[in-house]
Amino acid sequence: MKILITGLFEPAALHAIRRFGQLGYEVHAAEGHLLAYAGFSRHVARRIRLPNMRYFPERYAQRLLQVLESGGYEYYFPSYEEIILMSHYRERVLAATKSVIPETDRLLRLHDKIRLDELAREVGVDTPEILVPRSLDEAREMVATVDLPIAVKLRASSGAAGFRQVYDRASLEREYFDVVRVNRLPESDLPMLQQLIDGPTTCTLHLCQGGKVFGEVMYRGLRTMPRSGGTTVLRESISDPASREAASKLISALDYDGLCGFDFVVDRTTGRPYVVDGNCRITPAITMAYHGGCDMLDAWRRVADGVPLEPLPAAALGVRTKMQFADFVWLLESYAASFKDWSGERKLRKQWWREKGYHYDIHSFSDPMPNIMIWVYILTNCYKLIFTSFDSSQLFIFHNQYLGGSTPTKPSTPPAP
Repeated sequence: MKILITGLFEPAALHAIRRFGQLGYEVHAAEGHLLAYAGFSRHVARRIRLPNMRYFPERYAQRLLQVLESGGYEYYFPSYEEIILMSHYRERVLAATKSVIPETDRLLRLHDKIRLDELAREVGVDTPEILVPRSLDEAREMVATVDLPIAVKLRASSGAAGFRQVYDRASLEREYFDVVRVNRLPESDLPMLQQLIDGPTTCTLHLCQGGKVFGEVMYRGLRTMPRSGGTTVLRESISDPASREAASKLISALDYDGLCGFDFVVDRTTGRPYVVDGNCRITPAITMAYHGGCDMLDAWRRVADGVPLEPLPAAALGVRTKMQFADFVWLLESYAASFKDWSGERKLRKQWWREKGYHYDIHSFSDPMPNIMIWVYILTNCYKLIFTSFDSSQLFIFHNQYLGGSTPTKPSTPPAP
């Protein structure tokens, strides 16, 4: 039996490739970039090159449909934002193979931060106050008067792309319009301003069927890149009943099938969770769930088969997983930060070197090529970070991102990164 997996710049895609390979499937991996590291796993029987989804989403979709409709695949597993793009072709996908792809509107109610805010208010889940400027003039007025601290966010983004935490008025205007400039945002899609809640973050991943949760893992980030707040590079599984209850309300309201997750900021004073982000897809927490005894991927197959699920085992607490290459960059940045805080950074580095008892998202001695290829990708793309205004937080999600709105966009000439 064959399975096709896409979204190969996502660590969770690599876990899916390895897990489905262990389950006996012939794994094919498809992506729009030659150096997509997950495709180099020893479990991949065939790599398929697609058009670049970021620049040519319609061509990407048509080529992927052609592969699915002619390849005799038992399952199709989308690992990143291509699930939104392919939801526009949901009927054709499901006619060709088994998969779990919710309707486009359902996905966008999670992916679009403004629509997620509306959904949260409908079901009684706390959400920070947001401001959404409709013009550059309105943005300047909001920047000049909004209460601080504040978070600058893209309306639909992943991996901390375009994310800024701002605590002083003097830098807010500069940070806000830097996000606009770096991401080449039109006036119709300006960044939103979101109230910054003081407290720790709880992140979740759920496997759902019919709006009910059958398997989940919750975790807290111990380190992030960028260090000021972004993608979690070292995480630990926890229990957070209040965030679990809030997530269940959102999932039930959507009558959701498949994998999804949320980010909550837990107010340090009241203990109430505020939903700040939603993911309509798998996340790297899938590796943590697996090592904690909750195999969501094997259960995902039963959702795709239309078989009623039984509750999965609870994921063990205290399981740690690490995104090694990003965590190593965190360590390198610590040495540069020593000029500002030598003793503090030295203490953090000592802790880094002594850490034990965690699992890697990517590195594996039995399957080494993905880890090698991610460093090849880094070295061949360093020029973007040095010589251009490329947002470093997008380096590993850039080719996976679908930038279209409600319908796929027409092919266009790729802009310079």
